[in-house]
Amino acid sequence: MHSAPLLRHTSKRRVPPRHFAIRSSTMSLTGSILGDVISTLVFVAGLLVLIVKWFYGYWKRRGVPSLEPESVFGNFKDILLHRKNFGEGLQELYLRLDPHPYGGVFISLRPALLIRDPELIKSVLLKDFSHFQHRGFKVDEKHDPLSAHLFNLGGPRWRALRTKLTPTFTSGKMRLMFPLMDACAREMLDALRPLAGRREDVEIKEWNARFTTDVIGSCAFGIQCNSIRNPDSEFRKMGREVFNSPIRALFNFVLVRTGYLLHIKLLSPESDRFFMGVVRETVDYRKKNGVTRNDFINLLLQLQEKGHVDPDHDSPDKGKKVSHSADIDFPFTDDLFAAQCFVFFIAGFETSSTTMSFCIHELAVNPDIQERLREEIDSVVAKHGGKLTYEAIQEMSYLDMVVSETLRKYPPVGNLGRVCTEPYTIPGTNLRIEKGTKVFVPVYGIHHDPKYYPDPENFDPERFTEEGKASRHHFVYLPFGEGPRICIGMRFGLVQAKLGIASLVSKFVFSASSQTPAKLKMDPNSAVTSSIGGIHVRIATRT
Repeated sequence: MHSAPLLRHTSKRRVPPRHFAIRSSTMSLTGSILGDVISTLVFVAGLLVLIVKWFYGYWKRRGVPSLEPESVFGNFKDILLHRKNFGEGLQELYLRLDPHPYGGVFISLRPALLIRDPELIKSVLLKDFSHFQHRGFKVDEKHDPLSAHLFNLGGPRWRALRTKLTPTFTSGKMRLMFPLMDACAREMLDALRPLAGRREDVEIKEWNARFTTDVIGSCAFGIQCNSIRNPDSEFRKMGREVFNSPIRALFNFVLVRTGYLLHIKLLSPESDRFFMGVVRETVDYRKKNGVTRNDFINLLLQLQEKGHVDPDHDSPDKGKKVSHSADIDFPFTDDLFAAQCFVFFIAGFETSSTTMSFCIHELAVNPDIQERLREEIDSVVAKHGGKLTYEAIQEMSYLDMVVSETLRKYPPVGNLGRVCTEPYTIPGTNLRIEKGTKVFVPVYGIHHDPKYYPDPENFDPERFTEEGKASRHHFVYLPFGEGPRICIGMRFGLVQAKLGIASLVSKFVFSASSQTPAKLKMDPNSAVTSSIGGIHVRIATRT
């Protein structure tokens, strides 16, 4: 009797559809995976934060004054993103670390030490140089032969090459090269005369770059570049290319290990082929035709063929056999030959042309200094038969002061970098610098420190009287570096720049124009200290 209703009731019970059950299961599973992924990401992010904090605690754990990193770029964000010139970027760090003699900074996650005290700078660059021989730049002779030049090399190979190349930059060698430089200076004057006659505004940096390109082309490669008359010459074009690749520079000077792994060359393939080809063609031509010329190529040929450079004619070593110890006797290959020519070119034309240009700018906005310099040039030239000779340039003491002040205010290389090659304890402290640590000397910052140079933005050649120089610590003026790694081409660079400036000032008058700013802005994309937008002045013929 009761079974039927019960059966009816049971038959009406709702059973969830099969697809609904599956969907619920899927949602539950999806939610579980998503939660796991998010949890994992949060964990990894937290772990990364802890790791980064641990890295950034490097200097604090050692009790070293340090600057708090701003981001994953460490303290070098503005420099690495090309918002500030390297020299000005380090100047900011230099000022923030005042009054400490040194301080810790970070290039991304890598710790580096910025040193401020002149005595400590002296220890790093000179007294304890054996601990800081390397610059830390990429050298890859197999994949990038042009990287194996004197500026980049370190250790025994650098010392050997430095010993061999030093005799190529004596005063006697500079005297022999001077006529080649003078010919380029006269060519520049001839090209500028029409512009001066019309009192035109000129971008003097480009003109000076053409002049120094022709000088280096002539003195280093034995080639007439004709950049003064033809601004689109191959050498001038390649000169612009060398300093126009921030990405390549990053992997060759900062992310060096990555640069090695990826075989990133300093130059573009086109520039690399150009420089290697020019050197090989020149050397082959000279060897086949017995051509001798008073230039850098000729000196390197002596080094390659004899193992040494012939002494100067007036040298006490003339006629003596030159010998070298076994540790510095190594094959001077064609690739090594080309690399030294290349660095002579890049180090010689850009640094000298910017120095000349900054100097002309300061003379244009300081006409009293310009006139005093012109009077000295006229007086000394008159004593030398009306010619700008090598000896005349050396006699111009005020010119030397003007150039020194230019290099003080606008040092071509705004910082000096070294890598600790052996563990080093800072004198008078317990701080031990580990092997591989990068050390920076902020040259631009030191040169603009009012403690050493009162009113540093003021252009004042009187800072470099003999008395003025004697009153300062020797290691607060570092436009060419110091110690065993001081710029080997310093003498050449000074002669070239002084000749160019003296030639221009003796024939023309420079003044500020509507395009001449009172204060120049430094180019954050340039590897050397250089101004944004060039340097514009008005040029006129002397009356």
